[in-house]
Amino acid sequence: MTETSAPREEPEFFYMSTLLRDKVLHRTGDRMETLGTLTDMEIRLGGLYPEVVNLIVSRSMGRPPLEVPARFVKAIDVKRSVVSVPDSVRLREFEGESSRILIKDMVLDKKIIDTDEYEVEIVYDIHILRARGRMWVVHVDVSKAGMMRRLHLGWLAHLLWGTPKVADLLPWKYVQPLPSDLDRFHGNVKLNISREKIADIHPADLADIMEELSTDERVALMDTLDTETAADTLEEAEPRVQRDLVASLRRDRIAELLQAMTPAQIADLLEILPRIDSEALKKTLAAETTLKVNDLMQVHEVKLGSVATSRYLALPAHALVRTAFSRFRSRKTRYDVIMYVYVTAEDGTLQGVVDIRELIQNRSDERLGAIMTEQVVTLSAEDSVSDAVAEFTKYGFRSLPMVDEQRKLIGVVSYKDLLSVIQ
Repeated sequence: MTETSAPREEPEFFYMSTLLRDKVLHRTGDRMETLGTLTDMEIRLGGLYPEVVNLIVSRSMGRPPLEVPARFVKAIDVKRSVVSVPDSVRLREFEGESSRILIKDMVLDKKIIDTDEYEVEIVYDIHILRARGRMWVVHVDVSKAGMMRRLHLGWLAHLLWGTPKVADLLPWKYVQPLPSDLDRFHGNVKLNISREKIADIHPADLADIMEELSTDERVALMDTLDTETAADTLEEAEPRVQRDLVASLRRDRIAELLQAMTPAQIADLLEILPRIDSEALKKTLAAETTLKVNDLMQVHEVKLGSVATSRYLALPAHALVRTAFSRFRSRKTRYDVIMYVYVTAEDGTLQGVVDIRELIQNRSDERLGAIMTEQVVTLSAEDSVSDAVAEFTKYGFRSLPMVDEQRKLIGVVSYKDLLSVIQ
């Protein structure tokens, strides 16, 4: 029985380290024969995520290793350390051509280097998604938990830090493509973002894979994600997939995801749903959010108060640069605006703004008041979308603060949310 004729399976995540040196079993008739142990995986580059195409199995007695096509892997049992392959698969010996990319050999234990040539960490593990008989490399793990897992102390890592979350890992799409001349690839793995930005980005990096899955698999995958990552994934998915997920997910789960979105993002989602579903979901929102969403979904000119988000970072002038980075990286708050830090007085009066680039270029012990820009372009809650578009067009900022008559900061409008309203 091949993988394609097997019963439908739910998507699953696993770490490569949990399978290395595990037994690979091959069914022959009614009995299971041990082929050898898993020592590496071959990947094929292309798209956002490399696909695992072969499992490399070492054998005893000096016999050459075998390659097992990943699409024929029938089951992966991490708890029993077993990978099983059906008897219909004809296996061949592995030939280590230089053009073949082996993930353990070429990525694991390599240093991660950012765009500024700073060493970030070591790749301790590889996070893999398996669904519909296919496997993709979706993250690299540079955490202490990943290091302990490689040392066969995963139980201790779980005791100290709990179950790993997708948001704690480094998405593969931030890893620069491996060089085509793999014969001479003995260097480090490089990123296409800088060290300081790694922890500040909340990517919906599973949206593309989500679109390839069936309804049941999408629901199962969404249930494995933390709320923030799932909300980002739902927002980034194409409308067809969004409608499918809203119709299939538990209502309380959808309510959780909506709470993690801005009013503009919620309105954008509700616009593509049937009216009966849209009205039902509005009832799960807070009263203030419902008013903003209704305003955004009306035909008349929208006021900016409905578009603004309250999830931004505001700090006093005496706060240090390292404090701003620490707050961005904290998992206690999800910030919709991460390109700017707003400097405010004790009464909330806006005093200045610091661009993320200024934070990166200055010392960690520098005070925000010393590097902030005092001449800040602002919006008012009474301004219209057209007024905001004119300001964004004139100055080219990604976000603009909204102040009241006393110049107290009451919200921030992002250009992305503004575009959602216009569309």
